[in-house]
Amino acid sequence: MLDCCFMLEKTLPQETVRYLNQVFGPEGLRLASSDKSAQLPYFLQDTYDVLPGELMGQPITLACVKGHQPMAVHQVSQHANRLRELLHVPVIIALPEVAPGERKQLIAHGVAFVVPDRQLFAPQMGMILTERFGAGPRQVQELASPATQALLIWFLNHHPVTVTWHPFEEAAALGYAGMTATRAIRELLQFKLFELEVRGRAKYLKLNGTRRDLWEKAKPHLRTPVLKTMWTYDRRILEVTGAPWAGESALARMTMVNEPQQQVLAMTAEAGQVARQAGIFFEPREIADGIAMQVWRYEPGMKVKEKTVDPLSLWLSLRDNRDDRIQMALDEIEEKFLW
Repeated sequence: MLDCCFMLEKTLPQETVRYLNQVFGPEGLRLASSDKSAQLPYFLQDTYDVLPGELMGQPITLACVKGHQPMAVHQVSQHANRLRELLHVPVIIALPEVAPGERKQLIAHGVAFVVPDRQLFAPQMGMILTERFGAGPRQVQELASPATQALLIWFLNHHPVTVTWHPFEEAAALGYAGMTATRAIRELLQFKLFELEVRGRAKYLKLNGTRRDLWEKAKPHLRTPVLKTMWTYDRRILEVTGAPWAGESALARMTMVNEPQQQVLAMTAEAGQVARQAGIFFEPREIADGIAMQVWRYEPGMKVKEKTVDPLSLWLSLRDNRDDRIQMALDEIEEKFLW
């Protein structure tokens, strides 16, 4: 969900105007007074600061998100469409921050948006710009590698109190070599999720702040664990792979969401090879009455004694789902998690 808590309501319009004038010059953006915003539906007035004007001579409306309210991408898309219908001009949604997965979803929905000092996406007006003023080339990768994400999720699932962590044993348990673990530790430090603590020859990761803080800081760097989905009619898949429940099947076991019509399981690519050797055939496209088999980027059985994937990986796999009931269930998962 779009996290709108990084700037205060009063500063986002100012930051947006400053950024656009920095990009297009002091005369690039001209704001105009209008009483149309007062005629908008109350839910739009409550959600956005609406600023009519011109950008490079083209009529536009800036809609700056207010306050700390989180919104799903599909909500932002619906709001942008509604504003455009009511105001009869192109609308650019101003956001204080946006995670990589959310940015992709906004672009896929065709939503024109701006994040001050980060990105402007308005293809309808021929404007696409990504940069960081004054920051220089970015030195760290934006998304964590699968091994790094797996280790972080393992830590959150299995270390409820620990503030220092020596992750090499966990890496071995997840099937990662020492070199892979070293690279994962380097990424966790680059993302400033942990600090390094050296004890003799041993290196530990030290957690500053709460585990919930760690999760919130990590979210922009985390991706869905689902690499692809295949389908099968063969019910032997349950016995051959021992695959845990995933997707909405797992969500139904953790929350009040109803069971989906199609069962969903998760497995690694290696487990998929074992299934094929046992004679199980997979279809690349969805089939009615079949079982959906998600192929994960890392081991889906984080919770060894559970028959479902771990709740945080499940959250990541479903966070871009547009269904409001799914989003409410994901909020419930975060609230129930033992931080």
